[in-house]
Amino acid sequence: MKRYLYITTILGLMLLLNSCLTEPSYPPIEPWLCSINADGTGFRKIKKSPFNTPGLVDIYMTKDNRIIFYGEKLWISETDSISIIPITPFDLKVHSAPGLEFTRDGGTAFFAANRDFYQLSMETFELVKITDTPVDFRYAEPTISDDERYLTGRGYSAKSKDAQRVAYYIDLLDYSSGYIYTKFWIPSPYKTKIMTGLNKLFIVNRDGFASVSLSDSTYTLHLPYNADWGNPFQTSADNRFILTECPQAYSRLAIAIDLNDFTRCELGTIHSNVGREPIKACKEANTVFYFNDRHLYKYDLDTHTKSTVLGEDKIGEIYMIAPTWDGSKVHFYADIVNR
Repeated sequence: MKRYLYITTILGLMLLLNSCLTEPSYPPIEPWLCSINADGTGFRKIKKSPFNTPGLVDIYMTKDNRIIFYGEKLWISETDSISIIPITPFDLKVHSAPGLEFTRDGGTAFFAANRDFYQLSMETFELVKITDTPVDFRYAEPTISDDERYLTGRGYSAKSKDAQRVAYYIDLLDYSSGYIYTKFWIPSPYKTKIMTGLNKLFIVNRDGFASVSLSDSTYTLHLPYNADWGNPFQTSADNRFILTECPQAYSRLAIAIDLNDFTRCELGTIHSNVGREPIKACKEANTVFYFNDRHLYKYDLDTHTKSTVLGEDKIGEIYMIAPTWDGSKVHFYADIVNR
């Protein structure tokens, strides 16, 4: 009898020890393309990743609420049922830094590929190369001006001998090109945007947020901070705010810069991955969406109010977002906790 009690005790201790050594089980996490209404309702898992979109780095919404996948190529799909169609040719490699600009009517998009800028019809997907880039150079990250006449972009892989040369631009009326200069040398810009209504070229460089006068080439540093090349550079629907980020000691901070008086409004911390755009401004609503690792936020630029669209109870991590133009819904990639 004592022997059986001894064996039972030993087995019990072994089971207890095994339970202590066994790792606890966690709910599985799966990558999904999802959507949610801007008020936090209507959360929906649309389709589990991966898709056939090599090099995917970001997503964008069209005016008619289709979704564009930005990777080595551009693909498009309806959102209710994902059926991906390539809209750029197989021999055209899209630039790795995400940048897709639309005209206000939604009919035309601009992007960089194979060292040049391209214009894409969103109705016929007809593609037109609008630059003729030198061999030792490439342009990327196009930004359209407030009056939609000019396109500026960031130059890569070449050193200009002209220290005062700040930005390359294309006149979209006739596809002629030129440069914008300053009176003195300044650090090279990371992002640029012509605002003809304010007669300025706005830039972000290593010193922070600045502008160059289009009339007399004067450079003015409006907000000094340690910017870097990966900072987003979105414009609000009313062209009053530039949405970008300001690095902090251990995080990054989403900010809205008022172009009327250059005051800075702090929106909140954002995702630290510089390969994607963690801030997206709506095209037709004065609203901006941004995310950090496990939260999606909405910020109303008219009332300066912030709300949480999605919290960490449903997700493991958000990777990229694409709000609709009217700001009513957001599509996003995320790791979803499968409870």
